[in-house]
Amino acid sequence: KNKHSIRSFRRRIKVMDLIKNTTLFGFPVITTKINSKSYNKKSIISTIEKNFKLNKKRNQWDKISLLHHSYNDDTNSKYHKVDYSTLMPVYKKIITKILNNMNIHTSCDFKLTIANYTCLSESNYMASHIHPFTDFTAVHYIQFDKKNHTSTAFENVLPHIDYIHQLSPELPKILSNHSSNSWIYDTWKLDVKEDDFCFSPSFLKHKIEPQTSKNKNRITIVLNISLKKNQNHG
Repeated sequence: KNKHSIRSFRRRIKVMDLIKNTTLFGFPVITTKINSKSYNKKSIISTIEKNFKLNKKRNQWDKISLLHHSYNDDTNSKYHKVDYSTLMPVYKKIITKILNNMNIHTSCDFKLTIANYTCLSESNYMASHIHPFTDFTAVHYIQFDKKNHTSTAFENVLPHIDYIHQLSPELPKILSNHSSNSWIYDTWKLDVKEDDFCFSPSFLKHKIEPQTSKNKNRITIVLNISLKKNQNHG
């Protein structure tokens, strides 16, 4: 269940031109857009908002972050179960296309799981973390106000970042503010919109900075993707 095959010999898909490849601190980050009519968006958001009203500080993950999310608490009968059934085929299709565009030299299967949803109101934030025991992660910005919400902040953990501002203080002023120069910044946030889908290696450290919107919650669906070599192909 939820395992899908990727073929070694692949043909390019026309829709790939809708997928954007970015390099952050040497890591590949891939973004694309999900059609809001391709899944039951209103129902999913409604369920999450109902859960948020039950407990705005639902957090069974750490003692630092301030937000409502389902990680480590998905089976709690106190909350309404989110029905992701219309989203799973959409995610499967997108991830297949992303992996088809990567330099995978052998046939493999991928396992897709929804790890979490997050719902943040004003001043809510999520501490720095990675996603252990998986290969890639993805974020679907299912409800996102670009003017008032912030996208995921990816963190630069390369050794030089602790010294570059002292040793080369003028460099950030000289180089353009482009993702190819992300290596000189402490953090980098992508320019995302509602229903954008962002795919990255699971060990690319990231966080959610405090939100400012008083009128609309920032809601995302978080996925984990694991690859395994297909034993049926040499």
